[in-house]
Amino acid sequence: MKKTDVYINAVKGVAHLAWTNNPEIGFYQEHYLNDSFNFSVKLTNGIINMSIEIVQDYEARPSSVTSDRIDTVVQTFRKA
Repeated sequence: MKKTDVYINAVKGVAHLAWTNNPEIGFYQEHYLNDSFNFSVKLTNGIINMSIEIVQDYEARPSSVTSDRIDTVVQTFRKA
């Protein structure tokens, strides 16, 4: 994995929405481009993964990111 700042505001936005759906999820610290060309996000208490598509959609139009799509991110949460 390679640490990156690409789409930092959108990644933070999606991570915040994930936290809104599940307050057990910690807060954004940094993110990495993983081997699948998606993002792995290090949180204060674990990690979540999100597709580059959801990040790009959030960047272009945050309202297009539905709760169902955020739930898929929430399901990737792993505690550290």
